Amino acid sequence: MIAKRDHNFFWGSFRFRIFFLLMIMGLLPLLAGSEMIKRSYRSSIIDQKLSELRYTCQTVAGQMSGNSLAEAVDDEMTRELNFLAEYCGGRLLLVDSSYRILFDTYGVTQNKYCISEQIIDTFSSRPYEHYSQKTEYLELAVPLRTRTMLTDGDDSITGVLLLSSSGAWIAKMINSMNRQVLLIEITGSMILFALSFIFAWTSSTPWKNLVTTLNQVLDGNLDVTFSTEGGYNETKEIINTFNQVLGRLRAIDQSRQEFVSNVSHELKTPITSMRVLADSLISGDNVPVDIYREFMQDISDEIDRETKIINDLLTLVRMDKNATELNISQVNINNLVEQILKRVRPIAKTRSIEIIFESFRPVTADVDETKLSLAVTNLVENGVKYNNDGGWVRVSVNADHKYFYIKVSDSGVGIPKDAQTRIYERFYRVDKARSRETGGTGLGLAITQNVVKLHHGGIKLNSTPGEGTTFLVRIPLKYIE
Repeated sequence: MIAKRDHNFFWGSFRFRIFFLLMIMGLLPLLAGSEMIKRSYRSSIIDQKLSELRYTCQTVAGQMSGNSLAEAVDDEMTRELNFLAEYCGGRLLLVDSSYRILFDTYGVTQNKYCISEQIIDTFSSRPYEHYSQKTEYLELAVPLRTRTMLTDGDDSITGVLLLSSSGAWIAKMINSMNRQVLLIEITGSMILFALSFIFAWTSSTPWKNLVTTLNQVLDGNLDVTFSTEGGYNETKEIINTFNQVLGRLRAIDQSRQEFVSNVSHELKTPITSMRVLADSLISGDNVPVDIYREFMQDISDEIDRETKIINDLLTLVRMDKNATELNISQVNINNLVEQILKRVRPIAKTRSIEIIFESFRPVTADVDETKLSLAVTNLVENGVKYNNDGGWVRVSVNADHKYFYIKVSDSGVGIPKDAQTRIYERFYRVDKARSRETGGTGLGLAITQNVVKLHHGGIKLNSTPGEGTTFLVRIPLKYIE
């Protein structure tokens, strides 16, 4: 089992695969080229020797031209034939047209008959040349032509000069060449091995650096940055993506830390206020009843504030934990909004804020009624809380063939541009003093955005400081999981 895992790890290595591929791509041309060189050299040296022997034999054959081949083999020609055989380091046979051996440098087969394929082919005007790598001998058959009709110039083959020459020196030359080529192959393979290893190692360096940085992130260090220096275009794209992801992780971690800090602060503030009020009552002697009641009312208000913060936090936690759990049903959006406005109007009336409802058409959609009601309530209540006395809040419902729209506009204080990108952050408040006065927790818009996203919708903001704010919610009519 361990061996198998080691093998898979080795073969699965990017460096090994690059190294293996480069070695194969380099060795195949090297070996193929070496084999071509050896074959070309062997063919060249054999052809050269055969050409030399052919020329020598044809020269001797030219001297033997005559009407009678037997008469041509005199003492002088015998000496020349013996010299030729000795020069070529082999054996020479002279065969006439009746396949009788007229001359043999070894004197063994003289006056005997020799009927072989080589001689028959030569008599048929098919010259024979061959090198046997096994016996290391060259064989050459040259026809002897005797002019028979001087008038028309016709030649007839009256004999064959068969030469068998030692090719040992050819084998030595070929072996010497093979050793040189082998040395080139070994040297080339070593150079190829070194270059492939260096290239494979350097080519995987960006990946190794990436893994090293990822391990640091895995250890909890989010302050590192993935470097794109010395990488490839592909690795740079991956590294840029990782840097974006890491930046997002930093933002999430910072948001988490801020969230924990804000939760601690928000939960601690009412408790601190209650502690100060309670200590004041305890330390005071003969506290008047009206002051006692005022302090107790303040304590009750802080308890309500604490309860609201906890309830909003629990709502957010439930949304994060059960993001896909929605109680979807067919809901009349017009009636839902009217019910919300009916509950908010008494609060708005205390500040003479007019709430206007505009329904352009009846709208029915697949939504979670409870969660959507909470989201719209937050938008309407914010329009009342951050409005001017005597102002207005206008709520409209509309739809097309695919989406329904809820628009909440107010004539309030507006939101500065630098704060518009952060209003959906948890516990973020544009005006903290006013939020505390109005009982805001800084969680309402975060809850609203979560609800809209759960319904696969979107929310847009348009606000001008001193003029008012408009929120536009768009949600699909049909919910698709």
